[in-house]
Amino acid sequence: MPTNNTIYLTEQQVADKYQVSTSTLFNLRKDGKLTVGTEYFYLGKQVRYKPIQLQDYFETSALSFIGN
Repeated sequence: MPTNNTIYLTEQQVADKYQVSTSTLFNLRKDGKLTVGTEYFYLGKQVRYKPIQLQDYFETSALSFIGN
């Protein structure tokens, strides 16, 4: 039986890891740049982030920023 050892990140952990503010994360969610169910989900009233999908988002957005 497979086990799911994925650790989901809190907003503060993501902010620390990617050196962005929690306000920036809020704005990314509000503007639809981060998608509920894809990069993050709600656990009650708390936001939890999926580390692999979030890393993909930041790598892709960084590449598109450099390309402009």
